[in-house]
Amino acid sequence: MGSYNVPEGNEANMLGEIGYSPEQVFSESGEPTSFVRFAAGLEGMELEQCVNSTMCHPQKPKLVVGLKGSTANTFVDNGAYRDFLYKTFEVSSADMESSAIVMTSLSNGFPVIVIRGISDLAGKQSGDNVWSTFGSLAALNCAKAVLQFIRKLKLPQDSSAGC
Repeated sequence: MGSYNVPEGNEANMLGEIGYSPEQVFSESGEPTSFVRFAAGLEGMELEQCVNSTMCHPQKPKLVVGLKGSTANTFVDNGAYRDFLYKTFEVSSADMESSAIVMTSLSNGFPVIVIRGISDLAGKQSGDNVWSTFGSLAALNCAKAVLQFIRKLKLPQDSSAGC
């Protein structure tokens, strides 16, 4: 990927020369699945802003539903490629963890949803990595969202499967 970076001078950006095949996955009906509808009900939920009494994130965290994500078996650490994904596919986050789970679930007829708690900036970050400072806050807020999502799910009336 080194030669596919932000162009310098008058050189053309070679990102368009990378072969890609977009694949979008939708529900069979084209309508949002019940999981997406449940998750949409979580928007606006109260999330923690502070790690402790002296360390708070400068922006109030918020839960956002319905953004496009990209997943592959490649770690993205290239700001130009990240921008290409956004401009070409309107992808707001790229990960390498969810693809196998999503495709396995969908191909076997099981509903699935991806809940992201934190993401790096895919090669565009500057300064210190804030994971060590705010990772626990992101984990707490993600756990709150997952628990709230689970509460919205309705179990079948005849749940004979034991846990």
